[in-house]
Amino acid sequence: MAEGRGRPEQRAAFLSGAVEHVLRHGVATLSLRPLAAALGTSDRMLLSYFGSREQLLAAVLGVVGEQLQARFAAGLPAHPVSPAALVRELATALRDPAAEAPLRLYVEVGGLAARGHEPHRAVAAAVAGGWLSWLGSRLDVPDAERADAAAGVLAVVDGLLLVRFLAPGPAADRAAGWLAGRLGYPGG
Repeated sequence: MAEGRGRPEQRAAFLSGAVEHVLRHGVATLSLRPLAAALGTSDRMLLSYFGSREQLLAAVLGVVGEQLQARFAAGLPAHPVSPAALVRELATALRDPAAEAPLRLYVEVGGLAARGHEPHRAVAAAVAGGWLSWLGSRLDVPDAERADAAAGVLAVVDGLLLVRFLAPGPAADRAAGWLAGRLGYPGG
């Protein structure tokens, strides 16, 4: 069976199960055989539906990213906002307990990518591209500044995530408030 072929409902079920597995166990040691066993199938069957471990990982992270974006979008204004306002709103969304597992996965993949591990580096680049596009669509800035503003917001959000997971207490909340205030966002 060629990559992506087969019953769409079975592929969707495998992907859903893989998302749950990866959110629970991470990706650093992800191996097809244990994943397949957890899903009640074989590694060959997963390969027939996804083509490769890398493509399965990309599909899993794509779903997780879409879920996070939908969760974050629900709390954002419907119209584009300033970079400072977007940072402030996203900083609030980062505190949602339901977002913790996907955010930890995002940080884990980013760390593996920073160490040069493949396929994490290539997958992280694709994930970052998706986030940059999404953030850019949420920003009220001139078109000529959109890519830089989106990259700046992503850098701040990534930094807040690191503070959230590595520093004790409300350090990330204080950092977000301070930064939003310095950027001129009311209520910062």
